[in-house]
Amino acid sequence: MSHKATNWLSDLDPSLLGASEFRVLFHLCDCHNASAGCFPSQAYLRERAGVSNGTVNNVLNSLERKGLIKRHQTRDGRTKRQNPTRYILGFEIDGPQDPTPESGDGNPPKSGGGGSKKSTKPSPKSGVGAVSNLEADPTPISGPTRLQPTGEEPVSNQEITKAREKPAGFSDNPMTVSQAERAVRDFREGRANAIRELHDPAGLVSRHIVAAGMLTDAECRQAGIC
Repeated sequence: MSHKATNWLSDLDPSLLGASEFRVLFHLCDCHNASAGCFPSQAYLRERAGVSNGTVNNVLNSLERKGLIKRHQTRDGRTKRQNPTRYILGFEIDGPQDPTPESGDGNPPKSGGGGSKKSTKPSPKSGVGAVSNLEADPTPISGPTRLQPTGEEPVSNQEITKAREKPAGFSDNPMTVSQAERAVRDFREGRANAIRELHDPAGLVSRHIVAAGMLTDAECRQAGIC
């Protein structure tokens, strides 16, 4: 997930989204790459969000009506087969989407007016990242990969690997994290059943509290989650 997608999702008003809408939008943001875009399949979204195919379609239509996403579909110029759908997230919709080579993803350049054309050449073989649906060239062995999120310092491979090494049960879901923090605060303020009384049928909040080390072992036992 890119930093920009994370910040955008966390700033959304929770009242805008139903439960299924939030789960699908979360996984769309999780697939977003600042350089390559967002191209998850519906089967992936269905499996990760734990919803039916019909629900995925309804959710995507709803998110598009609310202006939170935009879908861009193209066909391969040679085979005429449909390319993977590109999902443009809400924070990207305000600005123009530059077209990519061959597939034509994004807004096409306006004809006339004497405007300069942006280059549609793919990344050089020595560069990092892929452009649209062109085959990506790997980063040279001798050069470390760098992610360059907008407005952020480059992130090294070592830092990315370290960030992914999270204990089982740890959640990046903003709503889960928020519920966990509130429950722990209430528990420490004297509500002994604050965590047990959570509406947490899947146990996601309780597992996150344990995985994130938000309570001591003694507090975990007292709260009944260890």
